Amino acid sequence: MLASPGGIPTFKFQSRRDTIDWRRFSAIDVERVARELDLATLQENINSITFCNLDAEKCPYCQQPVDPVLLKVLKMAQLTIEYLLHSQEYLSMSLALQEEQQQATLVDLKHVKRDLDKQAEELKHVKEESRRRKKMISTQQFILQAGANNYHKCQLCDKSFMNYSYLQAHMRRRHSETTEAEMEKKKQVEQMENEIETLKIKLKETHAQLEAESQRRTQEAENIHQREEEGRKKFESWKEEERRKFQKEMEDLRQMFFMELKDISNKNSNLEQVILL
Repeated sequence: MLASPGGIPTFKFQSRRDTIDWRRFSAIDVERVARELDLATLQENINSITFCNLDAEKCPYCQQPVDPVLLKVLKMAQLTIEYLLHSQEYLSMSLALQEEQQQATLVDLKHVKRDLDKQAEELKHVKEESRRRKKMISTQQFILQAGANNYHKCQLCDKSFMNYSYLQAHMRRRHSETTEAEMEKKKQVEQMENEIETLKIKLKETHAQLEAESQRRTQEAENIHQREEEGRKKFESWKEEERRKFQKEMEDLRQMFFMELKDISNKNSNLEQVILL
């Protein structure tokens, strides 16, 4: 069991049991693969190279065991390739998990936006109701002021007076039987005025509360959007960094693998020449 750096879970190297197909590898043009960046050929042969057993391999010409140092280099290359394959799988899983988390965050954001839209619609209705009530109060005030500026005519005779107090004195002198009814009317008017003032106060308080609630929800929406934007930027930065690291590791591995294959090809060529001589 080997602990890997960079937060990658531990893993166990697999045993090498496959035999190597020398005829197949002899047909591969390493120079062409390197020149044309033939990644398909690398992908087709990566498992055969990584998990083949080279301990019992012998030279097909002289039947001598493989050079121990060369065998050690090839085994190190196999272990390196297996570790990079594990790292590639881990990075793919990590990216998929990050994508799922981002999608979940976007869904949550949509829900929050939908709630905000609903609350904005409710606030709009409340504002419309507030404007309607303001208009109604203004109309009532206008009616009251207009009535105070006009002549006050006695409803029981043809006389008219400049103000309401004169009319009340006339009613007490000439129409005493209706004074109580008039007092009751005045009481109702005063009660209506008091109710109007109370409505004004409540309307102002409601308007202030709605404005405060609107500002709070707007600030919450801005904070959520800012956190989402920061999270997205961090995720994109992390993904780009991991991609560059992975590309660099794969490029280093390809270069090392090409050099080793080239070295093996040269040694095979030298052995063939020695045998021919």
